Amino acid sequence: MSTADRVLGVLKLFTMDRPQWTIDEAAQAMGLPVSTMYRYFRSLTGAGLLVNFAAGRYVVGPAVIEMDRQARAWDPLIVAGRPVMAGLAGHVPPTAIIMLCRIYRLQVMCVDQVADPARALPISYERGRLMPLYPGSASKVILAHLRPATLRSCFAEDCAAIAQAGLGEDWETFKASLRAIRKSGVAITCGDIDPGIMGISAPVISPEGDIVGSISIVSTVDEADEDRRATYVDLIRGAGREVTERLREIAWPAVV
Repeated sequence: MSTADRVLGVLKLFTMDRPQWTIDEAAQAMGLPVSTMYRYFRSLTGAGLLVNFAAGRYVVGPAVIEMDRQARAWDPLIVAGRPVMAGLAGHVPPTAIIMLCRIYRLQVMCVDQVADPARALPISYERGRLMPLYPGSASKVILAHLRPATLRSCFAEDCAAIAQAGLGEDWETFKASLRAIRKSGVAITCGDIDPGIMGISAPVISPEGDIVGSISIVSTVDEADEDRRATYVDLIRGAGREVTERLREIAWPAVV
């Protein structure tokens, strides 16, 4: 493992469950000398990625917030998705949420949401929170568009989680479930992650033809009768196609 990989590994130690670390604790966790870890922490602190806030305890630093601001402004998926999400918001109840997700390390992360903060549903898919690849419409529609080799690897490693998500207990059933999602153009789930919550999601495809993420309408099951559900399906299918097209058309500002 290179030095750069080990330095990045230090950042991965900082999680929602463990947001604070000392140099000694990090050295022990990574099996490295304290002197080496001190150099890594010094470099990360100098870059603003970590900050020593009290008695040698470090937390994620302000550079992460700066990069998040840049991602909100220039992440191609967010740039392409934002106007589409705003348009969708005018067609759903004020409690509903429009959600944009991307695949990240064979997990799914919400990168943007449009919602009424005073009235929107409380859901587990918070922006920036990593979620599993199998339950939930946002995840399932991404899963359905992964390459066959990746799907085989997923099934070999996570067959129990796949079965629990209702995608099949054997390889052939799993493939058939994903084929049905691809044919439909949307994934629909009810209560997969949060009780009483329905998600309808469509894929977003990169200019290279690979799955990059999904766009979703999230509402309560009670709000979506048969007619409204059909309307949501049509809306989200069109939204997925529009975000995909916008990704191809993004023009970056000239570098001077």
